[in-house]
Amino acid sequence: MKDINEYRLTKKVTVGELKKWMGKNDDKSKNHIVDLIYHRFYNRYILHLKEIDSGFLKMAISCLTIEALESFKKGKKDTKGKGVKIFNSFFVSEEAYFPEFKDIYEDFYYNVRCGILHQAETKNAWRIMKIGKLLDTNEKVINANKFVSALEKSLNHYIENLKAKPQMISFGKTPY
Repeated sequence: MKDINEYRLTKKVTVGELKKWMGKNDDKSKNHIVDLIYHRFYNRYILHLKEIDSGFLKMAISCLTIEALESFKKGKKDTKGKGVKIFNSFFVSEEAYFPEFKDIYEDFYYNVRCGILHQAETKNAWRIMKIGKLLDTNEKVINANKFVSALEKSLNHYIENLKAKPQMISFGKTPY
């Protein structure tokens, strides 16, 4: 069996290389990590979200992306039992891209995220469309195309902050 350090995270980066970068406290290593984080999120999620025609699938993948991205930001290894807090934290910190979502984070989490990922449907009359404004709370409608666009802007902002302040990369646990 191959040693774990030999496994590839990308075409160019192995687990062993990432471990070396994580053990160093220099800007070059941290920049490599920032590039890897961007590669991971952009190539696993955002790139494909742009090509999907289904608003429902866009929202399902967007919810996975939010949970993973906020876990990275908070240095969490998993989100078990912390999902609603993760979404609250995300929508509060990303209010510039997701206005009004911090006010409905719980409703969004249980009726959109959990509905889609656990029951394969939104709940409590929430709908996913590909037209209109980003969020219409009166009609309980989310525009999946605009949501994906906001998510990409959020990812780019996170990466810009990491590049400007690579000390923001956290590998430890942070309490909620």
